[in-house]
Amino acid sequence: MPRIADCDKPNWAYICPMKHLGHLPLILFLVFASAVVLLTLWGSSRHAHELAAQERDKMYLWAEATRRMASQGQNTSQDYTYFLEVIMRNDNLPVILADDRGQPISLRNVPGANRISQEQVSELIATYAQQHPPITVELPSGQRHYIYYGDSQTLYELRFFPYIQLLMICVLVGLGYYALHQAKIGEQNRLWVGLAKETAHQLGTPISSLVAWHQLLEEEDQLQEFTESLALDIQRLERVADRFSKIGATPQLLDTDIAQTIRDSASYMRPRISHRIALNVSPPEQDEPIRHNAVLIQWVLENLIRNAVDAIEAEGQIDLTARCSGQSLVIDCRDTGRGIPRHKRRNIFSAGYTTKTRGWGLGLSLAKRIVREYHHGSIGILSSEVGKGTTIRIVLPRSPGSEPTSALQRYTTGRQKPHPPSTQNDTQHDRTS
Repeated sequence: MPRIADCDKPNWAYICPMKHLGHLPLILFLVFASAVVLLTLWGSSRHAHELAAQERDKMYLWAEATRRMASQGQNTSQDYTYFLEVIMRNDNLPVILADDRGQPISLRNVPGANRISQEQVSELIATYAQQHPPITVELPSGQRHYIYYGDSQTLYELRFFPYIQLLMICVLVGLGYYALHQAKIGEQNRLWVGLAKETAHQLGTPISSLVAWHQLLEEEDQLQEFTESLALDIQRLERVADRFSKIGATPQLLDTDIAQTIRDSASYMRPRISHRIALNVSPPEQDEPIRHNAVLIQWVLENLIRNAVDAIEAEGQIDLTARCSGQSLVIDCRDTGRGIPRHKRRNIFSAGYTTKTRGWGLGLSLAKRIVREYHHGSIGILSSEVGKGTTIRIVLPRSPGSEPTSALQRYTTGRQKPHPPSTQNDTQHDRTS
């Protein structure tokens, strides 16, 4: 197995050993659960068939005993004690003895036999006839009686027990899967927090050193240009450290103007992208105070813009628009890049998923964490068409009492018209951070 040092591209599978297994653990879990369910159903069904056969043999014996008892008057020398005992031992099978016209002669083990009406008895006879073929009793006089019988309570419970057991297994499997899922999320959260805290800590020392050197160099007039460049680099490092420090702790959300946050993100990114890519910004028409952390939301928007830039081959357009709708603020980042194939859309926000030559696959995963967990909003793909572009939508609540979980679905019902095709080749390409 290659080492990380031997790879030009950082491979998340070697950092997170379970990542390269994909869905294998889930598949094995489902196969095991299915095997348990099938074995349970097979075993219960087998026992039910055996019990049903035993009950039918018992009823044939009961029918023969009834026939012998009916012929008692013609053969007085025969001992009918055994047959009488057979009839009396039937204490669990509901039985109705009827004549050839369907009129009941006797009922045994039928619930409420003393209070049951003739019409109800006829319904029971029809029900028992559907469950088991009636047994014919040939009497010495030439008459025929018919024995109708139903399932015993034991057989009835045994038939339904597998379904109850299946329901319990499904509940246990669901609870187990939920517990594993929550444990995985908790582990990921601890990983994110630890990564953020360690990064902020590691950046703190060189930043402090650079600040001190910058102050010393400012005393030399001839080094003015050098100190200005150094100041910009220090600001960038401080910006990174500030972001990671906020990720590693609970960020403070303030009611500030979201339009200014959007404009600041665009202003920061414009000098850093190609002049052949137009970055258009349309903030809300009016100043809209939204409870958010400006530093983290700028980070999210910059990640979206960077991914949009990576999706554009040579020249194109990126539109960053924001508008208010009801109790939510909607931010759309639309590009004219290559688009994302449908089968890859579900993975772009997963940690470690990337198609870049050099990349960790953390940008969009961080964006998702910032929007959903810290700002209680939604982020997802609104629309994407290969060769024409992609629109990613962010929905933020305008007040703490909003319900952001379904906000993205409310705004994705109306499909937007895609941009005209880019002049570049229609190469299928997905982009992630």
